[in-house]
Amino acid sequence: MLYCLGAVRVGIDARLLGDLRSGIGRYTSYLVEELGALPGPEEFILFLDQPPRNSLGSPRLVPSVIENRHRLLWSFHSLPLRLRRLKLDCYHSTTGYELPFVKRSPYVITVHDLIPLRFPDLTPWRYRSAFRVLMRRAIRVADRIIAVSESTRRDLIELLQAPPERITVVPEAADGRFQPPHDQEALAHVRLRYALPRRFLLFVGLLEPKKNVSGLLKAVACLRQRGRWPSDLRLVVVGDQGWAVGSLPELAEALGLEGVVHFLGYVPDSDLPSLYGAAEVFVFPSLHEGFGLPLLEAMACGTPVVASARGALPEVAGDAALLVEPDPPEALAEGIYRLITDAALRGEYRQRGLQRAQAFSWRHTAEATLAIYRQAARMA
Repeated sequence: MLYCLGAVRVGIDARLLGDLRSGIGRYTSYLVEELGALPGPEEFILFLDQPPRNSLGSPRLVPSVIENRHRLLWSFHSLPLRLRRLKLDCYHSTTGYELPFVKRSPYVITVHDLIPLRFPDLTPWRYRSAFRVLMRRAIRVADRIIAVSESTRRDLIELLQAPPERITVVPEAADGRFQPPHDQEALAHVRLRYALPRRFLLFVGLLEPKKNVSGLLKAVACLRQRGRWPSDLRLVVVGDQGWAVGSLPELAEALGLEGVVHFLGYVPDSDLPSLYGAAEVFVFPSLHEGFGLPLLEAMACGTPVVASARGALPEVAGDAALLVEPDPPEALAEGIYRLITDAALRGEYRQRGLQRAQAFSWRHTAEATLAIYRQAARMA
């Protein structure tokens, strides 16, 4: 084993490498990039289902392409065949539950959340059923479990009876590109490109039930009905269409918000820092989050945040966001109103948010994850 020489050879499920549309894709991309930048002799074999889109940036990041685009067949048939030919010190499942049935090295898994178990109505039933079976097995066979938050750690112990001694909390972070906007030309370009209003609230996230965008729309409608919504203020919603949320533009129209809400769809990551920086307030009204990366990204860009007091969001935000109950919409509306009408409070949360974001870094995440790889490798 390489471990006796001080090096660890790790296989990583990197199928979502470069896909920044989902939380797991962002986690995989930022983690792998930082692992490659760490000093040391370790080698990271990146298992992909297609060739990497860009240069990996480090000779220690080695692509291993397995061309089977069927998700479960890739995990349970094609990957084990490849693992049989390789001598790895450990294997890391970044999705948390798609572990090969034949164990050829110690396993590390990252668990992002247990929403399919904690809140089954917030996930598709087919995914929910597969998740329940596969995650229970993964918890049994994993040698080390990474939880992205204390909230997820508690759920692992309570819902799946995961052994506490096998779980390590390793939080995520905002990527270094997320910082207060200094390039006014880039900011002006993004404003023009997306026809951004002068004043706006911002939401960023996949449009799915757990994100509670419908509740956000109802909160805005509530403020307008009570005459508490400034006439020049708009809401900008950024994110791909997920599942089971229906037509949010139709809901906005039914609530009388036509012209008040702008749906931008997916926005490239390169434009997000300017979008965050241009927003007056960032609103994150999720019903549950295992971590809540957009909240931290907004803070890193100096944007005051109103966030849900649910799941991992209070522990990620600390005292640097205005935390409110996301349901009923009137409670969310009250939090939004406080922040949009109090410039001093916005300034206070801006400073707190900048300081809070600095407490997290992908370098720390990568170093802590590498330490877990080394612990797992000792079991080989």
